[in-house]
Amino acid sequence: MRGGANPSGSSVNIAGVAHEFRRANMVTRALDPLDLTIAAGEFVAIVGPSGCGKSTLLRIVAGLLRSSAGAVEVAGKHVAGPQTEIGIVFQSPVLLDWRNVLDNVLVQIELRGMDPARYRDEALKLLAKTGLAEFVNRMPRELSGGMRQRCAIVRGLIHDPPLLLMDEPFGALDALTREQMRIDLEKLWLERRHTTLFVTHGISEAVALADRVVVMTPRPGRIDRIVEIDLPRPRNKETIASAKFSDYCEEITECFMRRGVIQY
Repeated sequence: MRGGANPSGSSVNIAGVAHEFRRANMVTRALDPLDLTIAAGEFVAIVGPSGCGKSTLLRIVAGLLRSSAGAVEVAGKHVAGPQTEIGIVFQSPVLLDWRNVLDNVLVQIELRGMDPARYRDEALKLLAKTGLAEFVNRMPRELSGGMRQRCAIVRGLIHDPPLLLMDEPFGALDALTREQMRIDLEKLWLERRHTTLFVTHGISEAVALADRVVVMTPRPGRIDRIVEIDLPRPRNKETIASAKFSDYCEEITECFMRRGVIQY
């Protein structure tokens, strides 16, 4: 079932959203008008070539960028500015060098004017679930890239956001670390069912994580196809090795071949 049982996230409705970047006399059409509805508790991945407007769309949903046309609603409310209740994870973890792992997670709570002491136990639980139990007092410089990104994900989840936006969060990681991060993220999502919008370049990564994969065209970005992923969860090694998984990846690959994004 889309979003799983007992979803705790917010629905998202993207209606006719388009965007142009204007620089002096130059206009770059990043997004053509597109429509997308995401159910509460659903995990949706957006996959597409560089420059197709994936990150632009994410920033519009977050309220960090005003669209040139169209509108976004989160939990039925119009997005008119930066959304303070959501969680965001970027490709770079953006940790504070002078704070240890635990304090980097709790900075999210401090910035919201809440009591960090009340969230300390929850932070420790989340850090343990992502393999950082032994590193809570380490400084960012003492961590690997994967560890820093795990810390950033926990920071994005610590306030229990109804919507989690992830912009290529595993893009800078090596293949083995990236796969473990994918496994850890799915486990967390299965426990909490936050609505998740996940931007990636990775076709297999999108299929492994998502309930639906939104396939984007080259710039100006439009929705080429939405692929419903009917695979059991958790997506274990048998699922990843299955013919059905390969068929989904092939379907998405063919979309990019048809557009000339992938050429053999």
